[in-house]
Amino acid sequence: EIGAGHSVVALYEIVPRNGAAPAGRAVEPLRYQQPRLTAAAGAGELLVVKLRWKEPDGERSRLLEVPFVDAGDSLAAARDELRFDAAVAAFGEKLRRSGFADPMPWAEVRALAASSQGRDPFGDRAELLELIDRAAALERPTQ
Repeated sequence: EIGAGHSVVALYEIVPRNGAAPAGRAVEPLRYQQPRLTAAAGAGELLVVKLRWKEPDGERSRLLEVPFVDAGDSLAAARDELRFDAAVAAFGEKLRRSGFADPMPWAEVRALAASSQGRDPFGDRAELLELIDRAAALERPTQ
């Protein structure tokens, strides 16, 4: 549950076009590829976020679908919050030694986190930088 006035960040794993759905999970019908290629796919739409909620004393839930279109912008042009969230996700993938994080060196993860520092009243973002530095140092060979 998310209380009124609060915000959350959700990170999702994307199943690639030729990838298999996770075991035991239902996947909605295809939207961006054959056999059900839609006009949305040709319009540069990358994904659709679907949110469902119910008013506190409501009987029925509401569905909101928000499509995201490829605007050609890079992560560098994104808001501080999104860059910080991406840096946290990259940090987690690096700690897991995930193959998805292999192409992104520690210095790049740190640069992403540093570029998103913005307002940091509780020092959380500075603490992430310190954790990235410590993790990177553990992977460096000793001489």
